[in-house]
Amino acid sequence: MIVLLLCGILVDQIAACVGEEVILESDVFENMTLLASDPAARGMFTTTEEMRDYVLDQLIAQKLLLNEAEKESIIVAEEEIDAIVEQSINEVKARYPSEADFMRDLEENGITLEELKKYNAEVWRAQLVTQRLIEKKTGSKITISPIAMQRFFEENKDSIAMRPDRVKLAHILVVIKPTEAEQRKAFEKALDVYKLLLAGGDFGVLAQEFSDDRGTKSRGGMMGRVQRGETLEEFEGVVFGLKPGVVSQPFQTRLGYHIVEVLNKSTDWVLVRQILLTVEVTRADTLRFEGRAREFIDLIENGANFDSLARAVSDDPNIDLGEIPITVLTPPLDTIVENLDVGELSEPMMTPYGLHQIYVRERISEEPLTFEDLRNQIYQYLYRQEQQKYSAELIADLEQSIFIHRFASGSNLDN
Repeated sequence: MIVLLLCGILVDQIAACVGEEVILESDVFENMTLLASDPAARGMFTTTEEMRDYVLDQLIAQKLLLNEAEKESIIVAEEEIDAIVEQSINEVKARYPSEADFMRDLEENGITLEELKKYNAEVWRAQLVTQRLIEKKTGSKITISPIAMQRFFEENKDSIAMRPDRVKLAHILVVIKPTEAEQRKAFEKALDVYKLLLAGGDFGVLAQEFSDDRGTKSRGGMMGRVQRGETLEEFEGVVFGLKPGVVSQPFQTRLGYHIVEVLNKSTDWVLVRQILLTVEVTRADTLRFEGRAREFIDLIENGANFDSLARAVSDDPNIDLGEIPITVLTPPLDTIVENLDVGELSEPMMTPYGLHQIYVRERISEEPLTFEDLRNQIYQYLYRQEQQKYSAELIADLEQSIFIHRFASGSNLDN
């Protein structure tokens, strides 16, 4: 009765009631946003309402399974989930020319890396919990026989047993740097701010007054908790070496000059605030570096060794992007690669982190895959099919015993 009353009062904010718990519209919207960031997932739905219904069903099922797992004392270690999430994020990053391009795509979709990790953690937690819950309920693990795997391969090899066209890529990243005069001007400004801090100035007030970081200056420079691997290496190299309460001297990264204060820290995160003084990059600077990048193209065309050149000029020491299926390349990388021959260096491509040039090491044509090549994928597919079957049966049973009410999108107290 209390749950019904609560649902009636908060109907405009609630997407569904599951027992004594609620799923908020904001939860549904957040998961829809993350799902929509995947082009393959977007293709599953013809309308936004279809996506909402799918996401809401998934969240309801997730609550049912997690609640049942809690009753059964089934726990999945955070370390296990963290390792899987890290692997899945790295696999997605590998589809982009660089980590900077991956981060830019997230930003354009209105998603932070932390939100993406959280979403993946929730998905994997639900999968692992479901797997162990099913094992406990059925009394045994799901088994997939070699005969079933071989039969699946024979029945589907004409449609699945091809390795798609692939390409081995490398790149050069050159960070556009301003003139020495502009760098000196920014450093002197950072030094003036640092002196104000040493004289007793309030960090938050000075950040609001002088910082060029639009995302943090209104919060007094507060960046929040920064995990290792989330920001620039040169930035982390300083902040993770600071003791809490110590204000750093101005130091430079590709973004400008930073003054930071670590408020708290652990082995893998720091709570930090910063004042950032950017160095203005002019159109002339950009043209100067674009001209330099086109000289690299001439050098390669005249027989220069790409690896030697890249190691000498690239600001990213990781010049290899790996072997990538053509079908997973994202714009504009897909068009750039399509128009490049093996051994050719692309025109410079502007990104927030500098100029990228793509180099094609090798093209590998589509080729047949053997059963051994696909053994693991077939096993995983058939395993998930069996898991989904048991999971659907378990969810159906749980729905019979727990109060569930779904609200239509846009419901409010007036209708």
